[in-house]
Amino acid sequence: MIETLTIESFKSIQSVTLDLGQVNVFIGANGSGKSNLLEALAVLSAAASGKVDQSTLVWRGCRASKFFRPMFEGYGDDAVTRLMAKGGSTSYDVTLESPSPGRSLPWGFQIERWAQAGGPLVDRPDRDGQHTDYQAGLAALRLADTLPDNPASIFLKSLADFSIYSADIAVLQGRVSDTQEREPVGLSGGRLAEALVEIKHFEGTLNEEFSACLDWFSRFFTFIGADLERKNPIFHGIAFDDRFFRKTEGRWYYLGAGDVNEGALYLTFLAVLGLHPLAPKLFAIENVDQGLNPLLAKRLMSTLTERILADERKRQVFLTTHNPLVLDGLPLGDDRVRLFTVDRDNKGHTVVQRIDLERALKARPNDEWTLSRMWVNGLIGGVPNV
Repeated sequence: MIETLTIESFKSIQSVTLDLGQVNVFIGANGSGKSNLLEALAVLSAAASGKVDQSTLVWRGCRASKFFRPMFEGYGDDAVTRLMAKGGSTSYDVTLESPSPGRSLPWGFQIERWAQAGGPLVDRPDRDGQHTDYQAGLAALRLADTLPDNPASIFLKSLADFSIYSADIAVLQGRVSDTQEREPVGLSGGRLAEALVEIKHFEGTLNEEFSACLDWFSRFFTFIGADLERKNPIFHGIAFDDRFFRKTEGRWYYLGAGDVNEGALYLTFLAVLGLHPLAPKLFAIENVDQGLNPLLAKRLMSTLTERILADERKRQVFLTTHNPLVLDGLPLGDDRVRLFTVDRDNKGHTVVQRIDLERALKARPNDEWTLSRMWVNGLIGGVPNV
């Protein structure tokens, strides 16, 4: 797990160091830099896997951006990006040269250090003449010669597997393919039905949860169908039973993935990320409140957080949200859960501050002021000046 993340000279971020928990929630105005924080971690992930270029970043869920270097006054074309993650006795630290704006060339490794308590595993100095291919990371190569149960190996593998999930309703409905498919579920929601089949033993639990969240919901189930017009005629599907639908003897009506509302599909998507044994140890979800009403978003946050914290694999998640009620679903007394506000200063740089939840709640006007109300009223930061 990453305990400390440092980002320097990346997009709107001049210099930020974050002390992280297992569940990390970022709130802030549109354009404040929340996505830039996640994408900086994706760049570090790509470096840990050995190569940083446009395709590897998009594969991890990044936007196809033209600008990676800060474009502020005082930054020249020679600006480099430094990224470092620390966890336990392991650290991974890189200094990278991003391509010029508008170019999609691979990034160049200037400095790369992978270390554990006993000493460095990789220590690549700045262009000392010992290495020739500056577009290839050395830690990924060294990993092949390192014992898989070594804590440093586990840390680097987890970092290299990081991705940013952002569900797309058209993909969840099965109308378009997921271009970033993964096991158990793609970054946009592809392979959702197959993943639900693989956690079928949780179907009863999920039906109970969904019934408490959706007043029309009776149950959902998965099925295997055949379509002779498809190249692969056998496919998995999801069906939702609306308790208000009429029940006719010999005929039963249900909602398919293309008929049901997006909130129900999104709940199943997050259930897979929370429960599937192959779900990643380290990942991010953009706009975790997507398609959900405020009270459902609050309940969802409580459930998702509970599952991440209960997982024996000690998973870690990064979440962004614009829905204030999400905050009220956080277990405020658990230090494994961290809340950060993201703002821009008077020079346009992204500034991130961790909210001391205990102190913030003590400072509220009275007990009726929830964390969401404090956010909306500007008492903890992370709101636009409009």
